[in-house]
Amino acid sequence: MLIGIGFVVGAFGSISFPLGFGVNFFWTGIVVQQVGPIWFGAWGVIAGAIFPFFSNAIAGTPFYVSLAYIPANAVQAFLPAWIFRKFKCDPRLKKPSDYGFLLVGMIISSAFGALWSTMVVLRGFGLLTAESTPLFVWGWFGGNVVAGIVFNFILLKALSPVVIRTSGFVKRWWS
Repeated sequence: MLIGIGFVVGAFGSISFPLGFGVNFFWTGIVVQQVGPIWFGAWGVIAGAIFPFFSNAIAGTPFYVSLAYIPANAVQAFLPAWIFRKFKCDPRLKKPSDYGFLLVGMIISSAFGALWSTMVVLRGFGLLTAESTPLFVWGWFGGNVVAGIVFNFILLKALSPVVIRTSGFVKRWWS
């Protein structure tokens, strides 16, 4: 289900002009990547790593580029959920530290995603010039962090009380 939601949100939920190669200045797909794993554990991480492959295909990103993005997408999905579990945060965001750890996870994972995807993938395949690289790094990073700040906190605060009562909620990684 998360792969389907992520596909739609990732492909059609960007609220800006795309830079190309699947990079947008405001990518709402990051919300599925970061909130999904907090709620659904490893299943959410798997979905967060996979769905951008399909949403990028709709956007016209070359197959080999979308495939090479998977490690960045996996980290962007895994890291906030790992931090939440490591520091015993509550997805209902009951304490100020829950907000802080979510923000830290969003920033670090988005920085990794931006650097991997631009420096390793796009530059590695010769698809970016040295002059355009900073625009893509900051566009990727900013587009993910801003969308995460706008939506992650709201979704977790508003929907976590409902989600944690369902059988789909995964407190650890698999259970």
